[in-house]
Amino acid sequence: MKFTVVLGLALVLASPWALAQTPALLVAPSVAGYPTKPIKIIVPFAAGGVTDIMARIVGNEMSKDLGQAVIVENVTGVSGVIGSQQLAKSAADGYTLMINSNVHTINPALRKTLPYDTIKDFVPLVLLGTAPNMLIVNAQVPVKTLAEYIALAKQKPGEVTYATAGVGTSLHIAGAQFSQITGTSYNHIPYAASNQSIQAVVAGHTISSWSAVNSALPFIKDGRVRALAVASDARTAFAPDIPTFAELGVPGMRSETWIGAFAPANTPMAITTKLANEMKQILVRPATKEKILSAGAEPNGLELEKFAAQIKMEIDMYKQIVQLADIKAE
Repeated sequence: MKFTVVLGLALVLASPWALAQTPALLVAPSVAGYPTKPIKIIVPFAAGGVTDIMARIVGNEMSKDLGQAVIVENVTGVSGVIGSQQLAKSAADGYTLMINSNVHTINPALRKTLPYDTIKDFVPLVLLGTAPNMLIVNAQVPVKTLAEYIALAKQKPGEVTYATAGVGTSLHIAGAQFSQITGTSYNHIPYAASNQSIQAVVAGHTISSWSAVNSALPFIKDGRVRALAVASDARTAFAPDIPTFAELGVPGMRSETWIGAFAPANTPMAITTKLANEMKQILVRPATKEKILSAGAEPNGLELEKFAAQIKMEIDMYKQIVQLADIKAE
């Protein structure tokens, strides 16, 4: 018996992300009876967006599988900070979770202080889905390739305009990252929403825009804008004919909106593992995959330690880009 306890303790401590959890983890009740009551999923944004839709898709499937109600609650404010703070202060028992976007990793770069520690106060469960961003141009401008776009920016430093959905968004940071990688400068024109920034390109008010692939596709298909490249590691299922930046000679240009699930720090490992496995199973179901694709994201499934490593990498990356570009949160 003593050998079993020591071995179990060694296995727990061997996990890198488990080191941040408190000794309370070791005396947690068995996962066998979990869950015995409804689970709440916090979405730190308003209803109707892709993060909210993903939460409701996943929550509905979890409810059927686990035999308990799963309630989605929208807790809005300060670009996701209020909802994240609520999760950080919640009981670490598996009954309060959060589904957030990569605003979670952008906020530490934009804000000097946060009411929580983005790394220490959360357990990343599963990266549920991703929605890559892309660079588009007005169909009437004499720019047909990414190389021509870069050449134009070098000929007219600071004169080539690009629209985004606002200051400090992942799209704004994508534009800054592209500028830094290619050694070019642009004039950022922020709008209040993504559809406004795309309309600005369509109307010719700006030469280009950074946009989510799914938002831009209708305008690409009817010929009103031209897609230059998609900022993902591989071509997206939404537009397989559009090359990646890496294919076109701009390696390292990666920008996407992801949606991921989190639990509070110190949640028992048995529970976080069960939740991660449950969510991964949900993502591979054909009907669920179709719903997620319809919402504008591609199912992913990266879990636990790997997802945690991506979050840490992104925080460091965003801090570097934001600092160099001197981007301030509005």
